[in-house]
Amino acid sequence: MKHRFLYLVIVLFSFSVPCKAQQAFEEFRADAGDYSIIYSGQVAKTYSKHKYANTPHWETEEYRIGTLSFEGRIYNDVLLRYDAFRKDLNIIPPHNKISVAVDSRKVDYFILNEVRFVPDDKEGYILVLHDSPFLKLTLQLKCSEGPYDVKDNVSFLTFKTQEQYSLTIDGISYDVKKRKSFVKHFPAYKKQLKKYAEENHLNFSKNRRESLTALARYAETLINSYKRTLARNS
Repeated sequence: MKHRFLYLVIVLFSFSVPCKAQQAFEEFRADAGDYSIIYSGQVAKTYSKHKYANTPHWETEEYRIGTLSFEGRIYNDVLLRYDAFRKDLNIIPPHNKISVAVDSRKVDYFILNEVRFVPDDKEGYILVLHDSPFLKLTLQLKCSEGPYDVKDNVSFLTFKTQEQYSLTIDGISYDVKKRKSFVKHFPAYKKQLKKYAEENHLNFSKNRRESLTALARYAETLINSYKRTLARNS
């Protein structure tokens, strides 16, 4: 009798575990809806606060609402963050605390904080700050483990992120850092660009990304204005 009871318990348990797993999966699919396909990656890497003084996530470790283009389909209002060290896009499913690293091979692009990230074979993702037929401004994030930081006699590893900006004109890319290195590539508009930077108080030390992006957009308007003038006079 005891053996029969034990056998019954084992049989019921063997059925209950798959049923619970299936139930959890069905609940997840119901919550995720048509978005469930984008949550099929591996569990994202986490960084212990007992080991690291900071995290390698771009701007913040908090998830923010963004847009993801995945296998040709656009998904809006997705919670995203970017891990610059592992070069992973992390997303978090609805009603779930487990973060997923999206398969970059299936990502067309994603938009986070109004910045477009596009996949790159070497760099993971490249930030496209401005893109037009005349010029393109991009940013590469190079994140590595830096020196130890000591707090209360305890050593913590740190992450250090370097930013590399590239300006592409006529298919040729140039490294840019500040106003001078940017303006020199537009000799015909040098005065206008310098004046614009001064009048708008662009700060290439504290707000380099925003300042270079603003300068690229203004350079675009100058180029377009010149081409319209030529078209009218032709």
